[in-house]
Amino acid sequence: MDFEGRARIHSHLDIAPLIDIVFLLLVFFMLTSTFLVPEAIELELPESKSASPTEVTPIIVSLNQTGQLALNGESIKLEQLKLAIAPLIKQDVDSAITLKSDAHTEVQLLLKVMDEIRAAGGTNVGLATTQK
Repeated sequence: MDFEGRARIHSHLDIAPLIDIVFLLLVFFMLTSTFLVPEAIELELPESKSASPTEVTPIIVSLNQTGQLALNGESIKLEQLKLAIAPLIKQDVDSAITLKSDAHTEVQLLLKVMDEIRAAGGTNVGLATTQK
């Protein structure tokens, strides 16, 4: 007995529009996302009413409340700070050094960092603050 087979319907799903939508979403999220480079360590700068804006300095030392140090965005230990900052200071003796310290950092720890900077030859040290 010979049965005629039903005409099979072959459905074909075209995925080209789906790929277009995925690429459009990818482009959308890439263009709307923020491209901010985060600091090496998170800081909450102290506030000051008498602070005055200054130009950005080439040497930035960051210190958070747990004692983590960063020199120009790269983590460093307190013992290595003097050796790492000395060549930067020798390039420009009058260069200003910005010390970004967290508002909740112990004063003794802050003074240790400042002593290391001065021992390396840095005389022009400014403490970064936010305006109140």
